[in-house]
Amino acid sequence: MTATPHIPIVVGSKVLDEGSDGIGETRDPATGTLVATFARAGAAEVDLAVAAARNAFDNGPWRRMRPFERGRILHRIGELMLQRRDEIARKESQDSGKPLRDSYWEVDCSARFFEFYGGAADKLHGASIPLGPDWSDWTVKEPIGVSLHIIPWNYPFQLIARGVAPALAAGCAVIIKPAADTPVTAYEFVKICREAGLPEGLVNLVNGRGSLAGDLLARHSGVDQITFTGSVPTGERVLVAAASHAVPCNMELGGKSPQILLADADLDRALPIIAGGFLTHCGQVCNAGTRLFVERSIHDTVVERLHKRISGMKLGAGIDDPDMGPLISPAHRGDVERYYEVAKAEGELLLGADLPSSPELAKGAFVRPGLVVGATNAARIAREEIFGPILTVIPFDSVHEAVDGANDSPFGLVAGIHTSNIDKALGIGAKLRVGQVWINSFGVGLDVEFPFGGYKLSGYGREKGLEALAAYQQTKNICIHHPL
Repeated sequence: MTATPHIPIVVGSKVLDEGSDGIGETRDPATGTLVATFARAGAAEVDLAVAAARNAFDNGPWRRMRPFERGRILHRIGELMLQRRDEIARKESQDSGKPLRDSYWEVDCSARFFEFYGGAADKLHGASIPLGPDWSDWTVKEPIGVSLHIIPWNYPFQLIARGVAPALAAGCAVIIKPAADTPVTAYEFVKICREAGLPEGLVNLVNGRGSLAGDLLARHSGVDQITFTGSVPTGERVLVAAASHAVPCNMELGGKSPQILLADADLDRALPIIAGGFLTHCGQVCNAGTRLFVERSIHDTVVERLHKRISGMKLGAGIDDPDMGPLISPAHRGDVERYYEVAKAEGELLLGADLPSSPELAKGAFVRPGLVVGATNAARIAREEIFGPILTVIPFDSVHEAVDGANDSPFGLVAGIHTSNIDKALGIGAKLRVGQVWINSFGVGLDVEFPFGGYKLSGYGREKGLEALAAYQQTKNICIHHPL
């Protein structure tokens, strides 16, 4: 019988199998079987982790290395990820429930982050500023210090890489606080960093409850910057904690992203994209396209075709690579099922694929995908982030009506536009109040090169692309007066 894996806390050179907050468990959301146990940190381990990161940043070799040397280590981290691609992906699918193909994408995208920022490490230029004769003035980019990364459960491996890679490229030390639901691959990440030759203490792993370990870390005076991805209520608590010692934050807080489908669009091309926009990882995606504004003349056809598509799906365990896996937990299933009742009260709910019938999946956190028709954009089902596979379909008569509806949301993360008319596409895109606009697409595979972030309640700051580096840097100005 195989022993259950145990995930430790890692602080500097120390690997701690026990934490002062006891032991936690993570379970496969498809079957309910135990995946791993993990040490839960309390105040003692938080202090140790911050001290290790602080020492690595203040006294360690990382900032004294030449930038290209740091870049080579970051490239090596990416290479090791790809070498262990299958192992990491399988662990991710079991821990999070996502289909195996999505877990492979996560590993591939994580490697790309380290390739991209490894290449950027020696290109973090300052600027010269012309003050006139007898003066020389320039700026220097310096690392901000110890960076705390609070990771959500939906993309645990990839979202670590998304923040940690630019932080390391900038010269920072980091502390990773993974979600208690999905701690397994965070430890795999730390082991890869060690194997790649990353100096001691630069990456520290603090497992535990967000309400204890996460809060203590966010309030710790030894932390210089926080990167957070998660819900608005949790993000607000992190901001309050960060305000206690006035440190900057990157906040990515989710959304209720619109997709706009015009009658001139190629439906054979657009509908699979639209479906993927709200079904990927069972809808547990911050930028899921869960509001579809569709031109009225094609509304009924679109609903019929989308309903046929979701009715033919198969649900199953992530490790078996089904069309759609389970939600993260039975508790979250309860939250999503309550929105199904809201949908029935506010419109008509058209459900898709049947729940799995096999005995081993009987206790899994599965829900059926669904379309909501007949609800307005003012309905709860169209305004609140559900984090489940539900698409609200709303007809429109004019492009201006579609734009107004898309913008009428407390969120503003991304949007999709589907049309064959480039004038309309660009005109609509210019008017949408979101951080990212997709035209005839909704995602570009291993998309690490361009900035990602939102407007309004979707947060602030930008991740990915060269813009992400700014969160982990401070600008120092140096001025010399040299008259002859």
